[in-house]
Amino acid sequence: MAYIVRKKPWISALLVLILGPFGFLYYSFRKALVVFLLFFLLPSIILYQTPNSTAIEIFRWIILISLAIYAYLDVEGRLDIIEKFSTSLIGFISIPIIFANFFGEIVGAIWLLFLGQWQLVILGFILTFLIPYIYTLSLLIQIPLASLLAYTQKHNKKTLSLILAFITMFIGHAIIIFYVMFVADKAIVISELNGLSLIALLLFGYGVATGPFSYMARGEDKDAIGSFIGVFISQVSYIILAVGYLFNLLPLAFTIVLFIVFGSEMYLLSVTSRIIDYEKNNAELIS
Repeated sequence: MAYIVRKKPWISALLVLILGPFGFLYYSFRKALVVFLLFFLLPSIILYQTPNSTAIEIFRWIILISLAIYAYLDVEGRLDIIEKFSTSLIGFISIPIIFANFFGEIVGAIWLLFLGQWQLVILGFILTFLIPYIYTLSLLIQIPLASLLAYTQKHNKKTLSLILAFITMFIGHAIIIFYVMFVADKAIVISELNGLSLIALLLFGYGVATGPFSYMARGEDKDAIGSFIGVFISQVSYIILAVGYLFNLLPLAFTIVLFIVFGSEMYLLSVTSRIIDYEKNNAELIS
């Protein structure tokens, strides 16, 4: 009878914390490659010209610690803990989101109308109406990736499928974050130039920034997790960036937003991985 060498969860976590993605080589070459490409190489390219080195360092350590926890639970076979924690965290974060959804845009719009800024309110509603169409057009760059992703899934190339899935998701989320930052920045600029209430503009801006994505998600099936994650990212990101602007903590706020985006994509990748395995097993049973 062959002796089975079992990997130690704490060794796995320690190696990942020290060596980063190369620590995954302790038990999985495939995961080492995927983590290197998705959570180190691509973020490094994106943050290469970011002037605030402190924010980059904070982001790097958050990712390292998160991956070390993941490696520990992965070897121990307890990844279900991550899903339970994510569900609880989303439930907690949903409280301010629900409040903002009900009162943010309406209160902000009434406040601005009271200040005589009806042109600004109309412009905001026009932008909210146009963004779904602009967003859909911007996603045309995903078509070649989506075709390649379908090909890799059909031929059971799981690692390449996960990499392509991440890149495809990241493009959509990057567009969302860019638009959210644009709206938040314009609220700050308009407040400074015209002496208007920043709180009123940020409240109204919440609806302008998140409304288009909520509208697009309404037509999706309840199982369309990706669309609802996109809405969640837009809502949470705007709230965090707005707080960052108010308290002069924008680098930290941006770091937290990046962590949420990559965390959300890690969750979506785990779902995608299970779907690929399920379809592969079904195909094997049929054959």
